[in-house]
Amino acid sequence: MTDHEIRIALVLNGGVSLAVWMGGVTHELDLIRRASGGSDAPPSQPYDAVLADRWRELCHRGEERRRVVVDVIAGTSAGGLNGSLLATAIANGSTLDPDGDNGPWLRQKWVGLGSLDVGKLVPSAGVKTTSVLDGKYFLQQLEDLLKGVADAGDSDAEEPVTLFVTASGLGVQQFKAKDAAGQAFVVPDHRYLYGFTSEDAPTYDGARRKFSVKDKNGLKDTELLARAARASASFPAAFGPVLETPELAASPPRMQPGPAEAGSWLVDGGVLDNAPFGPVLDVVARRPVTGKATRYVLYVVPSAGIGHASTALPGAKEPSWRVAALSAVQFPREVDFRSDVEQLERLLLEADASWSDTQRLFDRCLKQPEERARLKAAATALQPAYSRGRAAGGVWEAVTIASHDQSTVLDAATALSEPEIDEILATDHPWVPGPDGSTTAVRNDADGNPSWLWGTGAAERTVRLILRSLRNQISKAPRAERAELDKRLTATSDCLMKVQAVRDALDDALAAAHLDLRPAGGAEAVAVGLNDIFEQLQIQRALGDAFAELVAIVGWELVDTALEVEIVSRCTSARTPQQRSAPFQFLRLGPDIPLAVLDELQEGSIANQLNERILYGSQVGHFGAFGAADWRRWDWLMGRLHCVAHLGAMLGADGDWIRETQRQVLQAEGWEIKAVAERIERLAQDFPVDAGIGALVTMRNELNASPEGRAITKGIADRMVDVSSGLGPEVGNWVKAAAGRKHQPGSWLLRTARWFTEPARQTAWERMVRGAKLTPAQRPQIFEPWLPVATAVIGILLLILAGTVDSLRLLTALLAGAVLALSAVLGVVTWYVRRARRRIRGWLERRMPEISPESRNQ
Repeated sequence: MTDHEIRIALVLNGGVSLAVWMGGVTHELDLIRRASGGSDAPPSQPYDAVLADRWRELCHRGEERRRVVVDVIAGTSAGGLNGSLLATAIANGSTLDPDGDNGPWLRQKWVGLGSLDVGKLVPSAGVKTTSVLDGKYFLQQLEDLLKGVADAGDSDAEEPVTLFVTASGLGVQQFKAKDAAGQAFVVPDHRYLYGFTSEDAPTYDGARRKFSVKDKNGLKDTELLARAARASASFPAAFGPVLETPELAASPPRMQPGPAEAGSWLVDGGVLDNAPFGPVLDVVARRPVTGKATRYVLYVVPSAGIGHASTALPGAKEPSWRVAALSAVQFPREVDFRSDVEQLERLLLEADASWSDTQRLFDRCLKQPEERARLKAAATALQPAYSRGRAAGGVWEAVTIASHDQSTVLDAATALSEPEIDEILATDHPWVPGPDGSTTAVRNDADGNPSWLWGTGAAERTVRLILRSLRNQISKAPRAERAELDKRLTATSDCLMKVQAVRDALDDALAAAHLDLRPAGGAEAVAVGLNDIFEQLQIQRALGDAFAELVAIVGWELVDTALEVEIVSRCTSARTPQQRSAPFQFLRLGPDIPLAVLDELQEGSIANQLNERILYGSQVGHFGAFGAADWRRWDWLMGRLHCVAHLGAMLGADGDWIRETQRQVLQAEGWEIKAVAERIERLAQDFPVDAGIGALVTMRNELNASPEGRAITKGIADRMVDVSSGLGPEVGNWVKAAAGRKHQPGSWLLRTARWFTEPARQTAWERMVRGAKLTPAQRPQIFEPWLPVATAVIGILLLILAGTVDSLRLLTALLAGAVLALSAVLGVVTWYVRRARRRIRGWLERRMPEISPESRNQ
């Protein structure tokens, strides 16, 4: 039986309470990777033992022993939380289920943490915070979760994994660009990216020409990781921003933006980047390969990612401003999802374009001597043109890296003229081959030492051609030939790691250099500066030694042929950016997949129609799963079932296998198939397509079914009133006066507003939570019902006085008229205010249904 790695790069989308569904997905994925791994992998808990056996049997079918490896993870918001937990487990030889006394450990944590208990996630009354939920409490819980996972691990089972977590920075963050006329402008960019890795990648010391591997595990610092994950999940208003500490701003873990001072305030990463594919695929391309492997990019997204823009109206009627505004609000979400799809398509095309045509030429030349002879002749003829291209490209790459924080490729000044290229090639440079027509890969220097004269970019592309060819061969080779191919593949992968380490050292040196094309003679000055860096880092000798070691294992033919393909394919692409792309297959994992376990039931078709509405977390702006513990347990179950459906199909399982495995998930989670069917029907009734506010009503009813739920509802409502001051002190005062349960305003105007809104406030609280106690508002004297009557009586008395006292007749008559007029005004105003209060209350009663008498989900 031969080994075959199924490598998964995991990208987890955001989604607030959908973190529970993602938790179920990551739990099942963690179970698969451990079940398919070696004997040193942490074992499964007893309730998951049958499932682990089924996954192991599926992965070990036939003549291959497939092993599922999760080696790259990127997450945003809710995805960042689950991704951080899974990465911590992998990097520390642990599991997401270290304690199974009461069922899956992670399920217990999400069910508990998702409960909005007052005094925990919801601050107690009087606690001063700038958000509805307590970010400090949440951060402490994350630290405890990550530490619990890490502490349960075994160092012997540690595996390399890289984690990316996104955030969005507040304040001023921008980079500079220049147009074709040299005019500078700034481009705002508030995206933050943090990276943590346990991979022991080699580093290069140019002064000693030595490669070394440092034993580092950035995923052991669970406190720093918790802060990054907490920042990524700082949903605006729900959680307050997170302050970036100097430790978090260091490089690593901060990868974007570049070097800058700490102290930024960070909010939810999903605001700007909900699916960071770019850095994931860059790491994928750098991963060493030592055997047969298949790469998947697994995109875990709990919904379609977009809403329905309601601009399609019957006939030619112009949409109202309300329809237009609501539709426009949805457009940014559409852009986010569409951008994710377009980015994936572009990266897939780049991966294909970077290997298919050149790779086929390379493989064809290895098999056909005539084709190889034509390739060599073409490479010899085109080598001078390639040399000129690399002279221009090398200067361009050096300036681009050196001024990465000052300019972009929009700056046309980086284009070299023909005389400037002639000037560079008039002398020897260690980073570009001379235009002599030679295609020899490695030459000996004056001291007889091997030397690579083709630069770092050509070195990486040459090795990648060989690596991909060997990977393709090993996937098809008979068992008897795989040992030799494994040896060649390992040597090529080692060479690639060294080349990448040299390129990283070169990039660091260039980033610290001051290279500019603007002054007269700038191109030659850049070339000389590049010479100095190459000589200081001894790049020609370091790469020469690396290729000499490679040639000793794979032979000259592979290396020479790969270099000839490089010359022919790149001779006209001097300024094409380096693409570190690797072939991959894309798989989307979402809730909109049929549940095979329900195939024989009518509810199966209902489940298929529900799509993402099968999750409570998809309701109420993705806050729905906070409604009840039972809802969170349901979303967790769905996460496991959906993972079985998607990953089972990926691994070649048939429908019967998926159906039976989903039955085992139900058994492990303590669910009966009948209960699942009943819940499907209930979801279809409670959350129709056009549920709207009905989803919020369902969540309210469920919370009011228990004392704990009522306390949560009151706590959240009180917090929303308290944090209204974030809209401005005056706005906060008015909101507290109108909606606060026990607020007593200080000014007469606010006291009047509180009394006027009292019927509406009482109705709103009565229909939001049972038993909410409100402090009565004091009626302003001007609205006392007896005041118009009393004023009228005074006016009548004045009239009587005017009729009986002649000396005061005129004055008292005028005064009586004024008082009676005031009485009439007060009467009308009092009547109108009383009527307005009743109408506002009636309007609320019509739109806020009464609380259901009992829970439907217990």
